[in-house]
Amino acid sequence: MFQTYRDPVLKRKLNKLNKQIKKLDQKIETDAFTNELLNVNATDGTVWKFVTPFKKKTKSIPSLNGPGGITNTDLEKANFLAESLETQFTLNNITNPDTEELVAESVMRFRTEANSVCKDFDPPLPSEVLDCIKSLSINKAPGIDGINNKMIKNLPLHTILTITTIIHKIMTLGHFPTRWKTATVVPILKPGKDPTDTTSYRPISLLPSLSKIAEHLI
Repeated sequence: MFQTYRDPVLKRKLNKLNKQIKKLDQKIETDAFTNELLNVNATDGTVWKFVTPFKKKTKSIPSLNGPGGITNTDLEKANFLAESLETQFTLNNITNPDTEELVAESVMRFRTEANSVCKDFDPPLPSEVLDCIKSLSINKAPGIDGINNKMIKNLPLHTILTITTIIHKIMTLGHFPTRWKTATVVPILKPGKDPTDTTSYRPISLLPSLSKIAEHLI
């Protein structure tokens, strides 16, 4: 109905119902997991069935064929994959002196005016940070800091306030922490491709979840 009439009252009711459904879904999932845990028995094999999914090991990348030969160690594999990805994702040489000068001037102007401009923003609220945290999926892999979303969802209130202050400082100072801009690149094998070929892998970048929260609020 809200999509048809765009009534704010209906919108509030819709949001309230969605929250209730989400809480109920979480409760059902938690209760089901609790019941499964309580019914685990060491004599009928249910223990093994329960813990097996938690013992799955990540498949390691096999030896790779590269321009310098065959790699066996993790460091050699990482270097080979890095070189391959760098080659695959090298930008075309389409530089334009006029465009580069314009970009340089824009960046310089932004840096000199950032402090005065950013002060006009309303500071983020702890409630907004909490809303972002609640929307995080616990199934996402962590970034370079190793802090996963499940850990963030269980942070105490004083830590939430600290995160809010950090994001406010990012906005007022116009500086985003380098650590939060550093991604962990994970190679994923393309379906049906040769696992020993470096070009058979595509990269995914894992950024810290805290940086995603800051980016969303900014």
